[in-house]
Amino acid sequence: MANESRGSSPWPLVAALGIVATEAGVLFGLVPIAVGGVLAFGSSCAGMIAEVGYASEPWRPLRIVGAGIAAISAAVWIAVAPAITPSGLAAGVATDGIAVRAAIVFVSAALLIAAGAVGPVVAGGLER
Repeated sequence: MANESRGSSPWPLVAALGIVATEAGVLFGLVPIAVGGVLAFGSSCAGMIAEVGYASEPWRPLRIVGAGIAAISAAVWIAVAPAITPSGLAAGVATDGIAVRAAIVFVSAALLIAAGAVGPVVAGGLER
């Protein structure tokens, strides 16, 4: 192990840029920037988890990170919504800027979960 040299990992830089992009996109209402930031942050977290050996593949950690981000954004969305019903959540998005931003992050997290679910199928198909 002492003779084995490892290069530095790109994941921490991508995670930091993802956080910055997410914050800038959410703060200024730039939807593509916010979505890209959430995707960059979530995928880099999953990549770090797989790289250090806590997971054999990044797909399951990607789903878990996506679920965590979705839970936090859903909690914010529900907290600012007038009612916890589909119409109440929709009304919150229509009238409240915070609810809109929480919905954007929630949908981005759903994309992370979807990528984590579809990724093994696509990766398995590419190996054949």
